[in-house]
Amino acid sequence: MSKAIPKLLLIESDSVCSQLLASGSFDLSRAETLAAGIEKINGHAYDLILVDLTLPDGHGLTAFSQIYAAAQQAPVVVLAEAAEEEIAARTLSVGAQDYLLKSQLTVASLSSAIRKTLDRHYYQLMHNHEGFLLQSLMNSIPDAVYFKDTRSRFLMISRALAKKHRLADPQQAVGKTDADYFTAPHANQALADEQTIMRTGQPMEGIEESETWPDGSVTWVSTTKMPLRNQSGRIVGTFGISRDITIRKNAQLALAEQSQVLHKKNQQIEDELKMARELQLAMLPQDFPAICIGPAGEALKFYSFYLPSGAVSGDFFDVYQLSETAVGIFICDVMGHDVRAALVTAMIHALVEDLCRTAAEPGQLLAEMNQALFKVFRQAGTTMFATGFYMVADVAAGQMSYANAAHPCPLRLKRPAGVVEVLVNDTGGKKGPALGLFKDSQYPTCHRPMCLEDLLIFYTDGLVEEETKDGEIFSQERLGKTISNVSTLPPKELLAKTLDEIHQFSGCQEFSDDVCLLGVEVKQLKAKTDEVTPVGY
Repeated sequence: MSKAIPKLLLIESDSVCSQLLASGSFDLSRAETLAAGIEKINGHAYDLILVDLTLPDGHGLTAFSQIYAAAQQAPVVVLAEAAEEEIAARTLSVGAQDYLLKSQLTVASLSSAIRKTLDRHYYQLMHNHEGFLLQSLMNSIPDAVYFKDTRSRFLMISRALAKKHRLADPQQAVGKTDADYFTAPHANQALADEQTIMRTGQPMEGIEESETWPDGSVTWVSTTKMPLRNQSGRIVGTFGISRDITIRKNAQLALAEQSQVLHKKNQQIEDELKMARELQLAMLPQDFPAICIGPAGEALKFYSFYLPSGAVSGDFFDVYQLSETAVGIFICDVMGHDVRAALVTAMIHALVEDLCRTAAEPGQLLAEMNQALFKVFRQAGTTMFATGFYMVADVAAGQMSYANAAHPCPLRLKRPAGVVEVLVNDTGGKKGPALGLFKDSQYPTCHRPMCLEDLLIFYTDGLVEEETKDGEIFSQERLGKTISNVSTLPPKELLAKTLDEIHQFSGCQEFSDDVCLLGVEVKQLKAKTDEVTPVGY
């Protein structure tokens, strides 16, 4: 009860009770008639109303009913003469908190009766308010709320749970169990959980569980269950709240299933890419042709580096033995880094294999390749192309013949002078177009003499297109200078050092594009050839 001084309204025509309350610790107001009392009630808030059943303008139950209707939440205590006790007792059934016989009142008894009435009314309000709050919760919350006894029978359920069980009134569930609504496996599991909670006193919080229904449907809830204790702390049942998470759970399950499908597909793709990589690596020369023109050993020595940036590559090179003294050297770069590019490299590998021994010169080989690729790309309805360079190196004739299809020009290191020459075309350095773009492209064949100790260097554009963080490109000119600076090194070390220099330039240990690097060292020539003026930097 509030510690403030209680405000009382006394409605009586005489002054019997007012005299008894004069020395009490109450804030007392008086009215001598029924009308005056109702007027005061309407204008002020009182903690308690004392009304005499005999007033000048009203008496008995009629007078009480008017006061009670006006009082609303304030408790009403009836004052009566002994002769009116029967009527006073009847007021208890229509709302009076108590009745007092005026002839038996003393200062102490009246003060005590008022205090007890105020306390009783306060606790009634608290109980009613708690009940109102609980009922509001049970009627409004969208989650399933339930209270159960020690045998897991429902004591109370929320309106949302009643709706879930297709009940018109939550009271219809009282005395029933989960077995009346769910399949046996779910009901048995719920019972086991609740028995554990009551045995251990430990709650189960945030448990995700499936609810299986007799019609075969399945719903999902996030459930918290607690032990239900009485005022002395004894466990007398359980209570809980379950939130429906069916939509979210089904989405999670569908996502997990889809993730599993995607994982399998990704694994399949990875396996296929691994196989494609293995096949692509198998297309690269495993052993280089042995070109010998005397007892001194090989006339041409080959050194290679193959550095794909992805699982498969669009870069490719190979060396074909055309005769006892001549080889065909082919290098290409197909647009892209995906499986399509890898497939095109396989196609090009087969084309070069077929054409290298029948083509009269390198330019013819590139022209025939171009027509074949153009036809395939056109039929596939795709725009693709490849750059390529093909050279025939003949140590018996001491000559190299080559043609270029938009590919980076190879370099020739003339040792021991350390001079680097760019193997450009005779037609003003102009290259032929990329392979597969135009149907009737032509590729002129150029001829150069070979010299002893020459190192021919073939590469794809990933080598010279590496950039610094500031966007500076390594470039073919820088490549030539780098090779010139390390020209005294053995060929294998020279090429490895060149790769290191490019990594230092870019600041990265991996190339951003596919890279092929092939070195061909001229160790023997059958006949001396005339020197030509190198095209240097």
